[in-house]
Amino acid sequence: MECMDEEGAPDRLELLREVIAQTCALVAPRHCPCGREGAWLCRSCAALLRADPQRVEACCDALQELTAARVREEERDGVLLPAGVDHTPLLPVLALGEYGGDLQRLILAWKNGGMLHLGTRIAPALAPAVAHLAGTAPVHLVPVPSQRSARLRRGEDHTAELVRAMERRGIGRALLLGARPTTAQDGQGARQRRTRQILLSGRGARIARRAAHPVVIVDDVVTTGSTLRGMHEALTAAGMSVLGAVVVASARLPADGGTSPARK
Repeated sequence: MECMDEEGAPDRLELLREVIAQTCALVAPRHCPCGREGAWLCRSCAALLRADPQRVEACCDALQELTAARVREEERDGVLLPAGVDHTPLLPVLALGEYGGDLQRLILAWKNGGMLHLGTRIAPALAPAVAHLAGTAPVHLVPVPSQRSARLRRGEDHTAELVRAMERRGIGRALLLGARPTTAQDGQGARQRRTRQILLSGRGARIARRAAHPVVIVDDVVTTGSTLRGMHEALTAAGMSVLGAVVVASARLPADGGTSPARK
C-alpha cells in the first residue's frame, strides 16, 4: 500500500511506519479484540468508540433516589399522576454503548487481556461525554478504585491509566485519590451492591478538599451503579462537586435508546 502526500508523492514517513509495523507483525501478529487480524483495532471496533454518548443512569438501580410517593391518584399541574412512587437519578451517567458483542470484547481485552494500549484509543472517545457534563469549564477526572487483588492480577490500575491518557489529551485533569471499595462486586446481591461504600484515605480526602474544580467520575462499565453511588457519596462527603460520570459501556441501555447529547 502506497501512502501519498498532498502533492501526490509517496509519504516516506508513513510508508516507513507501515513497513516497520508489517515487519513486527511477523513476530507479534496484530489482531483486534474482535478477532480480525492486521490491526490492533479494526475499523468496525474503532467505530464503536466514535458512538455518541448516551444517558444510562435510568438503567442503574442503585442510582435511583425516592423523590415522591402517592397512595392514590393525584392531579398536579393538570397532569393525573397514578398511585406509586417516583425516582430521580442521583447523577447523570453517559456511556458509549451497551456492554456486549465487540464492545465487551474490546473492554475485556483492555482491562484483563493485556492490551493496555487500547486505553489510548478509549481516552479520546470519552471526550464528548465529559464535554457534555462540564462544558468548557475545567474539570477533574476521578477514576473509580479497584480492589488491590484486581490491580495485582492485571498488573496495573486500568482506570487510573485511562484518566492519565485523558489528561494527556486535554480532556481534564487527572485527580488520583487514595481510595478503596469496602467490598468486591463478585457474588454480591443487588441490596449488598447498593450499600457498597468507597473509602478515601486521609491524604486522598485532603486532596479532594483542596481541588478547586468540579469532578467527573470515570469507570469502564456500569451495571447497577453501586460503585458510582459509593464514589459520589465519598467525593461529596469530602466537599467536592460531582458533575456526573462517564463510562465506556453500560450493562443495559434505556428502552427508548437514551438521550444522545450532540458531540462537541
